[in-house]
Amino acid sequence: MSDNSYLLHLNRTHADGHSKYVYFLLAATGAALGYGLQKLDSSAVNSQVWFGLGAIGFWLVSLFCGCKHIIAIQSAILSNYQLVQLQQGNHPMQPQSQEKLQIAWLVTSNALESKNSKAQLFFRLQFWLLAIGVLLFATWRVAVLFGVSRGAP
Repeated sequence: MSDNSYLLHLNRTHADGHSKYVYFLLAATGAALGYGLQKLDSSAVNSQVWFGLGAIGFWLVSLFCGCKHIIAIQSAILSNYQLVQLQQGNHPMQPQSQEKLQIAWLVTSNALESKNSKAQLFFRLQFWLLAIGVLLFATWRVAVLFGVSRGAP
């Protein structure tokens, strides 16, 4: 296996694993939302139910961040594709002069870096918001279990 094909294989493996993880987090968040809403549905409104409502709020924002992460990754892939087109000289709007090519390459490269940073931010937020929601929900359910709150089944 040549070095380039080995690197391409590693890149694909990493991207596949990353995508599966992102979609796993989205599925876990969706399941948590469904379960949490079911538990909140028959709960009386009291001070402890705010933990459950907070969990639902964090999970909703986690779901949003997961979707934004996917959009940002797709946008970064498109910018990367355009950057490769510029480097190979076959971009549909390929600049004719070397100076304009440098500017186009710099602008596209900066856009790619910005999109990657945004995608990483959404990726981290997706996980941490899901985790905080789980902590809040577990706190609420333990409070219910020990009789601190009388509002949930």
